[in-house]
Amino acid sequence: MKMKSMRKGAVALTAAATLLPAASMAQEAPKLQIGGTTYTKWLLGNSREQGAMYNFTTVPGEGYGENGIGTELELLLNARLSSAVEVRGRLHSRFSQNFWSNGGGFGKPGADCTSGNCGEFDPRSNQYIKLRGLAVTLTPGYLIDSATIGANDFGQFDPFVIGRIRYIDRDNVYGLLFQGSAFDRKLTWDAARISLPRLWAGPGYSTGAFHATDATYGFQTKYSFNDMVDVGGIFQYTYDSELDPQDFNLDDGRDLAPRYRNGVGGLKAGLHLGSSVDVRGAFYRSYSNVDEKTANRWTPVPAGRHEDNTFKLDVTVNDPLEVGLSLNAQVFSIGSDYVSIMAARRESDVLLTEGYDATFALPGASNRTFGIYKGNGSRIGYGGWTSEAQQVATINVDNEFTDFDEPFAQTAIGWKGATFNPVFSNGALDISGEYSYISYNTNWQAYGDDTMSITNPLYPTFEGDVGVGHPFRTAYQPFQDKKTHLLVGKARYVLDIGRGIDVFGKVKYIHENDKRLNDAKYLPYQADACPTTGTLGCDDKKTNEYSPGNSTASLYKQPDVVTLEDGTQGYRWKPFDSIDDDDRVMDYTTFSLGAGYQFTDDLYLSLNYAKYLVDLKDGNTAFQAYGDHEMASGQHDKNQLTLKAKYILAGVEFGAEAGYAFGTYTPDFGTGFLAETADAQIAKDFGVAEGSKGFSNTWGDRNSPHDRYMWQSMATREFHHMRLKAFMKAQF
Repeated sequence: MKMKSMRKGAVALTAAATLLPAASMAQEAPKLQIGGTTYTKWLLGNSREQGAMYNFTTVPGEGYGENGIGTELELLLNARLSSAVEVRGRLHSRFSQNFWSNGGGFGKPGADCTSGNCGEFDPRSNQYIKLRGLAVTLTPGYLIDSATIGANDFGQFDPFVIGRIRYIDRDNVYGLLFQGSAFDRKLTWDAARISLPRLWAGPGYSTGAFHATDATYGFQTKYSFNDMVDVGGIFQYTYDSELDPQDFNLDDGRDLAPRYRNGVGGLKAGLHLGSSVDVRGAFYRSYSNVDEKTANRWTPVPAGRHEDNTFKLDVTVNDPLEVGLSLNAQVFSIGSDYVSIMAARRESDVLLTEGYDATFALPGASNRTFGIYKGNGSRIGYGGWTSEAQQVATINVDNEFTDFDEPFAQTAIGWKGATFNPVFSNGALDISGEYSYISYNTNWQAYGDDTMSITNPLYPTFEGDVGVGHPFRTAYQPFQDKKTHLLVGKARYVLDIGRGIDVFGKVKYIHENDKRLNDAKYLPYQADACPTTGTLGCDDKKTNEYSPGNSTASLYKQPDVVTLEDGTQGYRWKPFDSIDDDDRVMDYTTFSLGAGYQFTDDLYLSLNYAKYLVDLKDGNTAFQAYGDHEMASGQHDKNQLTLKAKYILAGVEFGAEAGYAFGTYTPDFGTGFLAETADAQIAKDFGVAEGSKGFSNTWGDRNSPHDRYMWQSMATREFHHMRLKAFMKAQF
């Protein structure tokens, strides 16, 4: 080759090597953005619990508390590789037992692994960082609008079918999401395959031993004919499988057998008559199949095969008279056997009603789950959560890892009724009201099937339906005949003083009546089983059977005879000999008043006072709150002061909520039994005054080392609960 030609070739190669990368970079260069958030939380309360850096959980071994300081870090990564490819992810620590006092996780290892005792090798106390939220989004510009591969909250679906995955789990749920449209986006669709979260998405809060292929498949579509009419449909199918125990030939691979199957289909339609009237309706049908004949008490799905329907109709009339008055109305029915394992567990409110208050969230007067056992503390404290309850269409409710100022969820499975919500707005004044009537698809006797033993039902019972409010995940009880009326009035007005003082208040009234067992054939014992005169003593062999081999005596036991020091004799608790013994009647009244003021451009403070007055009859001593729970019959007088603050300073946000709850509970457990007196041991074990009155329960043999004896105090109790949550959030 001539030297001249070689020189030309070298120049051409050099130019190509220089210009090609430059041209490519000029066309499109990958961009990486890094941001983040640091969040520091202070918890302080007089319950002195320090199991974790959040107030509440029911997960065994995780711990809960209201004292401590901890910090978490969130790094946000976002890379745009091209106009068609985006990658996002997070590196995130999580509040658990990462207290400042741990010194970076060097706690002493402990058997219970709470209070930061796990040690530096356990992720709950060593301030670990986890990969979360990793996803790749493709927008190719043809066939589909987008495809997201990886983490997602799946909030674009429907809370009755596939709900938004709540924050603490959100980035731990992965799947495939494809989205598309046609006809100028009159038609839209979403299709997904979601890997089942094996820690909660199945019977017994598990997807079993073989989980790698367990998944939910979802599809939804919507077609808008015009601005007035749209229709849509949604479907999900969940398949949870295990290795087939009957497959002994491993040469051709392993067969799978179904463990749990769940399908839900829904139809939705909307009618939009201009800006004045909006009508939306939805109908769902579910199928659930668990290959078990009875339900574990702690499981998010009923055992056996179930099919049921759910519907709701929403109407909004927006200021038709042009005076500021609008009306929202809803009719709804959620089937007793409606099951969607992937329905929203917490982050969506599926009903219009304000519902119950979260301040009484657990059984008993003190928010203790099993308050009649010695040494059993309250996980959330007397103050409860400070919000109203939001309703979800599942018994798989998730209030885990929450603080008292966060939203609180409650199951609405079985609810049916109507809600009317007028709203008036005029200048600085806003007024709203509510009337709700709620009956229940779970109004039945013996779970609706006389051939079923009430101690081995298809339905999970959780905490049992007892207490001032209703335990948040309890939809089923063996006997129910319940109706609820709810009235609410709320107002807010801005006083033209200074920067404007916000004044707000609320009045709420709930009347509830539940006859529970309402047919004498279900009484556990014959009328003469427990004589009231002469020689006392119950004959526990004189049982009633409501069907061959089935009796409520398996749930309601006969009382022992108690003899006091002066020789007086009586029954330890009232014999269950009347259908009135388990009746529930509640009159619940609450009102609140508060004010807030923007002191500076950066600082806002508010103060609120709420009072709760409850007159409750929740069964007498014969009922015994199903033998496990602190009884709550009587008068409740609860007061709550709440101070909130918010301060923003150049990218750093500070917030605080301080609360002081105080009140009294005066028990009234009826008659027909002989009250006992607390001795020194009972006083020590249950924190009651020695010499105070009460009665011990069905399982009560404190002299047995293998038994857990219980005590129901009849003394008036006084509560004082102080707590504070403050935070600092810095974004960068």
